[in-house]
Amino acid sequence: MSVIARLSERHTTKVAWLVVLAGAASVVVGDRLWRWAAGLGPGAGFAFGAFCGTGILCGWALAAAALRRRQWVRCAAATAVGTIAFLALAGLFPGRNGRLVGSLVMPRDQRMWVEENPMVWWAIASGLALGALALWRTISRRPAR
Repeated sequence: MSVIARLSERHTTKVAWLVVLAGAASVVVGDRLWRWAAGLGPGAGFAFGAFCGTGILCGWALAAAALRRRQWVRCAAATAVGTIAFLALAGLFPGRNGRLVGSLVMPRDQRMWVEENPMVWWAIASGLALGALALWRTISRRPAR
C-alpha cells in the first residue's frame, strides 16, 4: 500500500470534519469573498470566478503531486488555491429554502454578488473547462506505470 493510501485511510475522519467545517465557513464567508474579489477592479469578480473554476480542479491535483514529491511549499500553496476555490464555490449551491448556501447568514432581502451578476456563471464554467483541459493534457502526457 502506498504512503498516500495509508495516509488517507488514517485521516478519513479528519478530512470529513474538515469538509464539514469548510462548508460551514463557506456559509459565513461566501458572499464576502466574492464581494472582496469583485471590489479589486472592473472584471475582477469574473476573473475570480474563472480562477475558482480552474482552482477547484487543479489545486487539489497539484497539492497531491507536490505531497508525493515532498515539496511542502508547493503543497501548501496549491492547497490554499484549492481551499479558496472551494470556499467560494461551496456557497453557490442552493439550500432547502431556494437561497444559495452562501447567503444564508445574510438578511432575506439581500442577495449574493453572484446572484446580482449572473454572467459570472459563464466565467466559472470556462474556468472549469480550462481546468479540465489542463488536467486532461497533463494526464494524457504522463507515462503509464
